[in-house]
Amino acid sequence: MITVGQIYNYLDQIAPFDYQADWDNSGLQVGSYDDPVEKVLVALDVTPQIIQEAQDMGAQMIISHHPVLFHAVKRLEKESIPYQLAKAGIVSVACHTNLDTAPGGVNHCLASRLGLVDLQPLNWDTSRNFYKMTVFCPSDHTEKVYRAMTQAGAGTLGNYSGCAFTTPGEGRFICEEGSRPYIGEEGKEATAKEDRLEMLVPPERIKAVRAAMLVNHPYEQPAYDIVETSSVRRNTSFGLVGKLTFDALSPQRFAYYVKEQLKAPGVRFVPGNRDVSKVAVLGGGGDSSLHDAIRSGADAFVTGECKHHVLLQAADAGITFIDAGHFFTENVVVPALTDKLKKQFPEVEFKASQLISDPSQWM
Repeated sequence: MITVGQIYNYLDQIAPFDYQADWDNSGLQVGSYDDPVEKVLVALDVTPQIIQEAQDMGAQMIISHHPVLFHAVKRLEKESIPYQLAKAGIVSVACHTNLDTAPGGVNHCLASRLGLVDLQPLNWDTSRNFYKMTVFCPSDHTEKVYRAMTQAGAGTLGNYSGCAFTTPGEGRFICEEGSRPYIGEEGKEATAKEDRLEMLVPPERIKAVRAAMLVNHPYEQPAYDIVETSSVRRNTSFGLVGKLTFDALSPQRFAYYVKEQLKAPGVRFVPGNRDVSKVAVLGGGGDSSLHDAIRSGADAFVTGECKHHVLLQAADAGITFIDAGHFFTENVVVPALTDKLKKQFPEVEFKASQLISDPSQWM
């Protein structure tokens, strides 16, 4: 049976938890990695209504975008969401800012919903070095170790996967007393035809790749080293910039287009001084990235929240600014994430919440 840990590890592959913002608390919120899972509810938030929806479908787990725990908790009130989850025996996992920046995550879904192409990062948030793992394998096991490391996340470089470099050579060692050598005999010196296998590993996959290598390596004590490299770096962006696939729209028509595409009851917008063709997007509370949108040359910036002074700055800069609501700019990821999970775990029932909605109303 599939466990919480297996689903968590898959989420960590498509939206690495290591890439969450410093202030965030993505990851396991309530429950255990060892719990078995047959049914999962996917939602933007966890509310009492969502917990009831999960109970009604018999779900053992809720995957949400927003965490139910942000800060240290000194006590659990009966009315609190974590308490209700624990009482119901439902596991909670949150994919928040790690899902914002992930390929196929919140902002990619938002850009896709608006029909944007030629996507580029809006703002580089972090830059992390890759690692190079070098492993010495007996030649008859090099392929097995390579495949295992690749499957665990090693060897990805830009648009290429399975990248590795292999050098043949000869290994020498003395099998001391008490050893259990794969090659050679206890108490004797031995030589072996070995390959030096080198692969790049992103920081969030180091533990998984190392574990995969050790499980598949035949030696009692594999020889390997892990070195941080500054030659390859991974950056994450909280927003995207792209182009519309049709003729430019006036600010008013573009605002209406956003409203219709996101199925929002309305949008708040500042009309810019030009038609809209190039668009920057950042789901949720992204108004602080207005200047990134301006620097990118975007004609419009679509986000989910905005302060008054930012609206004034947008008007002064002549860029169309659209506040389409936190819920509507982020909830687009829920069906996409649900579909990915269904394909990865066909034996588990995944359901996108039908009850979650924007709590605010329009008049």
